[in-house]
Amino acid sequence: MKTSIKTIIVAFAFVTSIAFTSNAEEKETRKTALLNTGVYVNKEGKINVLVDKSSNTSNTTLLIKDERGQIVYREVIEKSHQKFGRVLNVDELSAGTYQIEVNSKNISQVKTFQLSEPQTERIIAIN
Repeated sequence: MKTSIKTIIVAFAFVTSIAFTSNAEEKETRKTALLNTGVYVNKEGKINVLVDKSSNTSNTTLLIKDERGQIVYREVIEKSHQKFGRVLNVDELSAGTYQIEVNSKNISQVKTFQLSEPQTERIIAIN
C-alpha cells in the first residue's frame, strides 16, 4: 500500500512538472508571436528592418547599440502602426559589432550585425 501511494505521488509530481514546463514554453511562443521582426541587408549595403506586431496597444522602440551598449540610433514608432519598415543607413557607423533591438510591450527581439572597414579596389588602366 505504501509503495503504491509513493508511486502515485511520484507520478503526480512528474506529470505536474511536465505540465508547468509545457505551459511556460507555450507562453513564450505566444509572446514572441506578438512581435515579428525581419532584418536583412539590401543591395545598397543598408539594413532593412520590418516589424509586424499583433496589436496596436503600445509604442515600438527601434534601437541600434554599439559594442559598449551605447545607443547610436533610437526611434519610437507610434502604437497605431502595427506593420512598418525602416531602411537604416549604416555608412556613418565605424567598424564593429552592433545590435538592432526592437521593443514593444515588454517584448524584445535583438539581432546582431557586424561592420568591417570598407575595402578599396585598385583599378589599373593601360593606355
